[in-house]
Amino acid sequence: MTDNSEKLIKSEIKGRMVTYYLTTEEDLQNVKSNSLLGDIFSMLASLTAGGIISVILTRATGIQIAQQTTDVLGVLLYVFICATIILACFCVYFHSQSFTTIKKIKSSGTVKSLKSANHKEIFETAMADEEIPSGVSRLEIRNAAYWTSKARIDITEELRKRIVGNKLEAIASNEIKDDPDFGTVKKLTIEYRFDGITVTKEFTEGERIVIP
Repeated sequence: MTDNSEKLIKSEIKGRMVTYYLTTEEDLQNVKSNSLLGDIFSMLASLTAGGIISVILTRATGIQIAQQTTDVLGVLLYVFICATIILACFCVYFHSQSFTTIKKIKSSGTVKSLKSANHKEIFETAMADEEIPSGVSRLEIRNAAYWTSKARIDITEELRKRIVGNKLEAIASNEIKDDPDFGTVKKLTIEYRFDGITVTKEFTEGERIVIP
């Protein structure tokens, strides 16, 4: 029984892909504060919605309620409805701001590693991969494409020629090489390596490119 079990059970250890996003302390604080405010307004909206239900149930089950009490319940119902709508709008606003900031962080570029989630290992591994000789550009354009969902062109060489002093500055436009899809807004995706760290960034046609 043991021998058969050993033949059926196989184990395999694979490296874990970890993606790190380039961000700032300010962006992280924005995400944290917007998420917190969104949760607070969500809780308040839930309480006022509960008030609406309570008023409706009270009016529905109250067989003999004085007219004055009925009027008060009507006012309360109106107040709770208005408060719920306002609080829900604030909740949606702050959560959308949080998601927008996260989207901005994700589009700013990534650093990928097959090692564990220790931030220090990214730089140690990257710098150990290759020593950059003096006089050689620290910036390397590995791959660049100017594209739409229908067509794309390779502009790697064109961008490499524009590197000046370990820096690339340009405008994402048809002037770089050609127009792959006339009349459609293009995207420009650049994979580059700087000081041994590989980063991917995406730009929209008309945006200013500054790398790193």
